[in-house]
Amino acid sequence: MSKDKLTIVPVSLDPLPAEVSTSVPSPVAAVPSCVIKTTFGEISLFNGVDEHIIHTIFKELKEL
Repeated sequence: MSKDKLTIVPVSLDPLPAEVSTSVPSPVAAVPSCVIKTTFGEISLFNGVDEHIIHTIFKELKEL
């Protein structure tokens, strides 16, 4: 097991707008570009995901 010190970074998500304008075309339904299935669950990655997030996910999966 790794002895590296882990850093926990707090995040907050902005709420979704209560009203969506119909004059703006809605984006195409979000379809994951990659799905990783594990015994613990399923991870979906979408186009545009920051590379650092992908590296973090794979690092955590490696330690399982």
